[in-house]
Formats: sequence, C-alpha cells, structure tokens
Amino acid sequence: MKTQIVRVPFETHSRLKAMASASGETIGEILAKAVESYRRELLLEDTNEAFSKLKEQADLWKGELDEREEWEGSLLDGQSDNE
Repeated sequence: MKTQIVRVPFETHSRLKAMASASGETIGEILAKAVESYRRELLLEDTNEAFSKLKEQADLWKGELDEREEWEGSLLDGQSDNE
C-alpha cells in the first residue's frame, strides 16, 4: 500500500498513538476510519440540507412523497414477515 506523510498537531498525534496502543490498530488504520466516518457525516449533512431545500418547494416535495409511495408498493412480495 502506498502511503503519504500527513502533518498533524502534536496533541493529535499523541491521541492517535494512545488510541493505536489501546486498540492494537495502526495510526494509519485509525486515521482511515476517522476519515471515512467524517466523509459519511458530511454526506449525511449534505443530504439533510438537500432534503430541507426540497421540502421548501411544495410541488417538488409532493413529487418526492408520491415517488416514495410508488416504491413502497413495490416492496410487497405477497409473503408474510415469517417467510
């Protein structure tokens, strides 16, 4: 795997070392998980913002709800929950 050097504040590095020691993971693995978690957080924030803007436009929001209703029916396969 190719690697890069990333400069972080001393305190952040100290925390990363402690986390690595406690978890048995490398600092790189911890950073990769942290970056992925933050990426997902940003994605959810962007998605929430987009839905908020969509809700402000009644006609578009109604279209969204209508489409959800159509998809809801497509999930019914005629089987009970126990099957």
